[in-house]
Amino acid sequence: MTVPLYVQIRREIEAKIRAGGLAPGARLPTEKDLSTQYGVSRATAQRVLNDLAEAGLAIRRRRHGTFVADVTRQINLLNFVTPATASKGVPGRHEVVSARIVRAADAILALPGASADTAVVELVRRKLDVREEPQSVERHVVLFAVAPDLLNENLEDLVTLPYLQRRGVPIDAIRVYLDPVTLDEHDATLLRSEIGTPALMRRRELRADDGSTVEVVTTLVRPGTAEFFLELPVPAL
Repeated sequence: MTVPLYVQIRREIEAKIRAGGLAPGARLPTEKDLSTQYGVSRATAQRVLNDLAEAGLAIRRRRHGTFVADVTRQINLLNFVTPATASKGVPGRHEVVSARIVRAADAILALPGASADTAVVELVRRKLDVREEPQSVERHVVLFAVAPDLLNENLEDLVTLPYLQRRGVPIDAIRVYLDPVTLDEHDATLLRSEIGTPALMRRRELRADDGSTVEVVTTLVRPGTAEFFLELPVPAL
């Protein structure tokens, strides 16, 4: 599969950040500079910079430019709970911790409505940022009946919602929860954090048109690496 040009450009900038060539606070090329350097449209250059900003790697300041962000990401909660954000591909890479087919009763997450002996696909991944630092731990439990070949996919790059949609799985509703948790020993090790540290976990359920749940996925964010915010318009008087 051909990698889109905007992704190639974005990854090149990510690599410079990872190598230390672009330190926090460094000014990134403007949309015009990127358009000229890579021979792309202004819209493509804008997408590169916007994607970096959405991932928390850059800060865009109107009339001032775009700058490399510090290690604390600014995450808009509205983006954090919107599935469309994940489909864009956040800079960094996934590291597969485990992948297997198990009984629902033995899975790492409960799949609502599934009987104990129902087969499910379980996938655990750790997301690393462009500096190879842990960013989050993701756990997926998917109904095997709707995704029997999931483990044959490229699990490092897999985004499950588009994958299920391509397979024709009738997703009727998406429910998202935000759960405050504390890190247990296993998660603390994966995230290089202290046991018992408070953290925020996103839990998403995909529901079919018959009301059954076909996937549960949780994303546990490494404490201290992100600030969550909501930015709302000022109401008119």
